[in-house]
Amino acid sequence: MSKVNVEKCLAHKFTNTEYYLTEKDVSLYSLSVGAGHKELKFVYEQSSEFQALPTIGVIFPYPILLQVIDGIDGLEYNPMMLLHGEHHLEVKNKIPTSGKLTTTSKVSGLYDKVKGVLLVVQADTSDQNGQLIFSNKISLFIRGIGGFGGDKGPKEKPFVIPKRSCDAQSSFTTTEDQALIYRLSSGDLNPLHADPEMAKQGNFSKPILHGLCSLGIASKAVLEHFCNNNSDQFKSVQVRFSKPVFPGETIITQMWLINPTLVHFIAIVKERNETVLSGGIVEIAPFKKSTL
Repeated sequence: MSKVNVEKCLAHKFTNTEYYLTEKDVSLYSLSVGAGHKELKFVYEQSSEFQALPTIGVIFPYPILLQVIDGIDGLEYNPMMLLHGEHHLEVKNKIPTSGKLTTTSKVSGLYDKVKGVLLVVQADTSDQNGQLIFSNKISLFIRGIGGFGGDKGPKEKPFVIPKRSCDAQSSFTTTEDQALIYRLSSGDLNPLHADPEMAKQGNFSKPILHGLCSLGIASKAVLEHFCNNNSDQFKSVQVRFSKPVFPGETIITQMWLINPTLVHFIAIVKERNETVLSGGIVEIAPFKKSTL
């Protein structure tokens, strides 16, 4: 008997989630992905330019991922076989620094990848006035239940890095405590990111950094180099999680300006010379090179 019932899965109902955002939450998130005293606009609520980093939008659907772990109608699987493969965040309107945010979600796709299934969850976050602020598309790969003869999914557009040196590069050395800070800012309390014994059960030598923390660090680099550190100019980001980062390692983000509104990037861990984020694409407001 198949462990996959596509019709039931696509009809699965998620419980809406609410988040009461505070200025403290905004500052803590920014600190957790590398902002600090040199960028008070992201970490100090009294700054005249106080604003949230755009990737704060990834934290609001986290309770939905917990619902996925608890089970999805039409799917039988071991939650330990679930991997967060890709993430796509769109910023739809100006990001508030406080207030009630509500996230509604649905299963938007289920694809047969033979060795597993690709479960795509769409999560939309709106403010207290009903205005859409963030849209997240979360791609989750569940190993071991593929090969049921289902839709293979849309063809992926090829991601091509230009055959030239990157237009900008940023280096950020994470602290040994980076994952401990990020788990508090994001609400992702998975012990894999904190407990050495749990990390060993996941076949890691020590706790790993959250993939979405790495995404936040790399996106912040794009914001600095191509958006004048103005969150209003950052429109969307998508990325594939290739390999884990260990707290204390250095993340090097390499960026290419493809056209005035599109940046491609990858992220490499310096110590191991391994790509940890691939297929990075950021949409921005039209970039104008400074004449200063």
